[in-house]
Amino acid sequence: MSNHRERVTVVIRTKNREQLLARALDDVLAQTFDDWRLIVVNDGGQRRPVDALIQQRTFHDRVEVIHVDGGTGSMEAAANLGAQKADSEFVIIHDDDDTWDPQFLEVMVAALDADEDAVAAAARTEIIFERVDADRITELGRAPFVPPGEIVTMYDLLQTNRVVPIGLLVRRRVYDEIGWYDPALKVVGDWEFNLRLVRHGRVLFVGEEPLAFWHQRPQATGAASNSVFGESLGHMQFDRMVRDEALREYVDRNGIGGLLYLSKYIEETVRHYSLQQTVRRALHRPFAKLRRRRR
Repeated sequence: MSNHRERVTVVIRTKNREQLLARALDDVLAQTFDDWRLIVVNDGGQRRPVDALIQQRTFHDRVEVIHVDGGTGSMEAAANLGAQKADSEFVIIHDDDDTWDPQFLEVMVAALDADEDAVAAAARTEIIFERVDADRITELGRAPFVPPGEIVTMYDLLQTNRVVPIGLLVRRRVYDEIGWYDPALKVVGDWEFNLRLVRHGRVLFVGEEPLAFWHQRPQATGAASNSVFGESLGHMQFDRMVRDEALREYVDRNGIGGLLYLSKYIEETVRHYSLQQTVRRALHRPFAKLRRRRR
């Protein structure tokens, strides 16, 4: 029996998306870096299709499948289930509908090997818009998904999530230091984790070209949907829940006075500049009409 400890644990969480899972499994097998172990968390989906897809591929005992009958209750709980079994240097969540460049792991591991103080590495990512039909997946277009300034900061993460799981390689020890994904968050759990991550240490931004691909299907429904579209209301609600909890902790420590001032100041400032623009537009119209008449 080998005592080899793989350097990377890849966690795929999936549920009844056989076509997408097949692509994700092939994506991992296509990596030029092969010192990895794969954990597939079947989060309440049918067992047979998942087992069949695994058996159709050659993993050389580097794959473990966890079937969760009835489901864990959230994507974050499923991610934890896989990540907590990791005995490797690095962990990454590879959702079943996303993909990598074949050199993703090779480049990302090398980046963290070269910077031992960094707690994680975030890859240059590209959104791929697609449509899933019964017999094929059709790409519809692409768009960059890169943090402003090509740097991962608390400043930007306070506004919205700038790093999705497919592009984030994390040192395994960091989970022990900052905690796991919050299983109570049915969505936005990766964003909440990232907020804790950047507070804990520096996250590298890696790649002159896209290395990770976040696949989106805006028109899809049911199992093929992305949570960012299919659970848009949930995203809004859980986003506010995360912010509200942090705000309450801040008020408990610092009082409410400064925030009351800032909220009113921002409101009045926005209203002032909005009024100025309205007045400018109103004054501009008569002069514009006069110029057109003179022509």
